[in-house]
Amino acid sequence: MTGFSGVLSRSLTPIIAIALAACIAGSANAGPVEGVDYVLIPTQPIAFPDKVEVIEFFYYGCESCNRLEPHLQSWLKTLSPDILFRRIPALRRMAWVPLTRVYFALEQLGEIDRMHTEVYRAIHEEGINLGISSEFFQWARKHGLDQNKAEEVLDSNSVIEKVQYARDATVAYGIRATPSFVVDGRYLTSPGMLHSSDGLFPTLDILIEKVRRTRTK
Repeated sequence: MTGFSGVLSRSLTPIIAIALAACIAGSANAGPVEGVDYVLIPTQPIAFPDKVEVIEFFYYGCESCNRLEPHLQSWLKTLSPDILFRRIPALRRMAWVPLTRVYFALEQLGEIDRMHTEVYRAIHEEGINLGISSEFFQWARKHGLDQNKAEEVLDSNSVIEKVQYARDATVAYGIRATPSFVVDGRYLTSPGMLHSSDGLFPTLDILIEKVRRTRTK
């Protein structure tokens, strides 16, 4: 009996291995799981209904956002014209207000595309506290911005209103961590949910395709 059991065990081993491999492959191909890799949030308005909207909620002081930024820039180059990507500074606590103002000031000056990654570099590599107005103005001047305009915009009513908008959006979208991404105003995911940034962009691609399929039905 022992010999027979040994032979049987050896003969079943390849079959078990194949079955396990099939299960693993099936799980890998299943795609992101609702409630695990992403969650549904109360549907938010879309800026352009004919586009698939992807929003990044970020914070300049967030090291995870800083590390993700180069990979995000690469992913953005792969997007098709039917996708609208936009950023909203997450505003989860009052201490984040100064850097939120920096974002909206640069946006109003028409410099956000040029300076967005430079802000991360200044904060995380050069140790510059851009949340302090005097340091922001000095940094802005070194990068060719008009300091007088920067001073005027940073304290403007329009920037204050946008800061409030960022706070309202952070609450409405249920943002609890940065970076977080929302697809089509209803699918929320983040590297934290995925336990790694490696699966973030494949997950976003799948969610984008999910939106496309629902719109063609």
